[in-house]
This record gives sequence, C-alpha cells and structure tokens, in this order.
Amino acid sequence: MTFSQVENIEQIHTLKSDQLLKDLQADTKQGLSSQEVASRLQKYGPNELPHPEQESIWEKIKEQFEDLLVRILCLAAVVSFVVSLFGKTFYPFFL
Repeated sequence: MTFSQVENIEQIHTLKSDQLLKDLQADTKQGLSSQEVASRLQKYGPNELPHPEQESIWEKIKEQFEDLLVRILCLAAVVSFVVSLFGKTFYPFFL
C-alpha cells in the first residue's frame, strides 16, 4: 500500500517509513529538494496557522459581565454602596 493508495488520511501511520518517504519524494538525510519545496509552497501555501482575530479590551470587559452571577454580585455591590452612603439618612425606611 502506498501513500496515494491510502483512502483515509488518518491511515498514513500504517505505511512503512521508507515507502512513505518515497511517496513524498523526501530523503531522510537531506529532506526535500529545493524544487520540491517551491512546488509544494506554490501548491499548498506556507505551513502557518491563521492568526486568530484579536478581541478589543471592551469586548473582553463586556464578556465578563455576561454571567448572571456576576451581574447579581455587581447589583449587590451597588446596593451595599448606596446603603453605606445614605444608610443613616434612610435608616427609618429600612426598619
């Protein structure tokens, strides 16, 4: 079985190393020839992962407040702050 005969790319590991190198036109000591490198670069493009989209700082901050528990804690903090500022003024209303 050769590389070109493998129907599923996940079965490449079943090939013998010498057969795989032959099918890929590679050498164990020198790797690929410069012509083969240029050919594959032209055909497949560079071997790079796409750069992930960057999130702005505001999107990251907004994301932190999407959780319901965080919203409840923020509301509790605001209520606690208001009570601490005006607690003595509104104390009769809290009885």
